[in-house]
Amino acid sequence: MTSMTAFRLFAFLPVAASVGLLAAPLLAQAHPGQPVAPHAGMHGDHGPGDMPPPFPPGVALTDAQKAQVHTIFKQAHEDMKAQHEKLKALRDKIRTELSAEGDLNRSLLTDLTRQESELHAQEAQARLATQEKLHDVLTPDQRRQANATMEKIRSLHEQLDAIMGHPPEDGPPPAP
Repeated sequence: MTSMTAFRLFAFLPVAASVGLLAAPLLAQAHPGQPVAPHAGMHGDHGPGDMPPPFPPGVALTDAQKAQVHTIFKQAHEDMKAQHEKLKALRDKIRTELSAEGDLNRSLLTDLTRQESELHAQEAQARLATQEKLHDVLTPDQRRQANATMEKIRSLHEQLDAIMGHPPEDGPPPAP
């Protein structure tokens, strides 16, 4: 690892940790009565289908809204669990077909991969439906607050990118 890449990594880690610390209270707010995992907000459990937290920090939900969010996530989790089980079964069938001796049943493999693609599309639709339900939980004022916060977060990300840059894919790092 070059010194510039190491610097970028060490400069990025505190920023990533700060973002994780900001997201943890949000998760606690969205799931009342449930403890927040220590890694929530970083690379851990965000929600069904690895969705990001539903609302940015600072959006205060009423108790009724918190209950709605909890119900939405609970249903989405159950739906995604069933989808993942179907995907696992399909992948097992594909693996079995690919490991069979003799000629491959290409038409069966084509059908299985088509089914897998359909399940992925259904998962994407389910995630969008969940996000739409979450959107509808907020009042117009809360949506404006969420949008303003998200714009500030985007601006901070752009500033970080401008300061830190991206490491080159090939070749030596840029001179300091």
